[in-house]
Amino acid sequence: MEFIMVGLLALSLLIGGAASRDAPPPPPAEVVAQDMEALLEAPETVLLSVDNITTASQLLAALPEPKERIPIAIYAITDSTGQFKADGGASSTVVTQGSTEMLITALQRSRQFSILDRVRFADLMNEQNLVSSARVVPGQGPVLGALTGASYMISGSITEYQVSKETGGIGLVIAGKGGSTEYAKASVALDLRVTNLTTGEVVWAESLRGEVIGEKVGLQLFSFLGKNIVEFETGSGKQQVINLVVRTLLEEAVFKLVQAQVLTN
Repeated sequence: MEFIMVGLLALSLLIGGAASRDAPPPPPAEVVAQDMEALLEAPETVLLSVDNITTASQLLAALPEPKERIPIAIYAITDSTGQFKADGGASSTVVTQGSTEMLITALQRSRQFSILDRVRFADLMNEQNLVSSARVVPGQGPVLGALTGASYMISGSITEYQVSKETGGIGLVIAGKGGSTEYAKASVALDLRVTNLTTGEVVWAESLRGEVIGEKVGLQLFSFLGKNIVEFETGSGKQQVINLVVRTLLEEAVFKLVQAQVLTN
């Protein structure tokens, strides 16, 4: 048995040595450095992600740079539709739970505000408490008593949601195309408000409703904006379409808020 084990070990070493002799040598360090520099100069060749923008993103980008950004505290955008769906025996909300993050992104894209995150405030306070309880190295971590204060807070809710199949008359025109008697419709409504934190007065409120039409491209398939496919038999794709409408409405709401010019430092 020992002879057999020794023989197998010797054979594996021979095979490994032969494989290593056949493998090409590693490239010189200078070549690797040049490849890395070339990659950094053209990162789009390997990047998978794309900017998640809507038509309303252009409005935010077009806003002029302010002389001074207005501090505003962000609180959660809630789901008030009360709609739930069954998912593998469990119940979950239908409407996206990422609305608050979408709002923060929209406010950031507008470049008009100093955004104060109050949604994850407990996490922030946890870091502050680590300093106050002397659990971190002295001189490291956040500086206590230096939080930025806000004069306003923004909050709101998604109040309507629907993705449905509709039937239209002969000659119905959808996105410039006609002849289909069946189409789909995705609609969302949201309400936002800004409150003066000194007086408690609501100084701005807006209710927005958005709707996109889907063209029938199959028996149960509908295409929204030329790329978002919804399958009504399984429900697949509905969430993506709703997310698109929610993001667009939030960006439009931020644009309207800036245009209203009701907030001051």
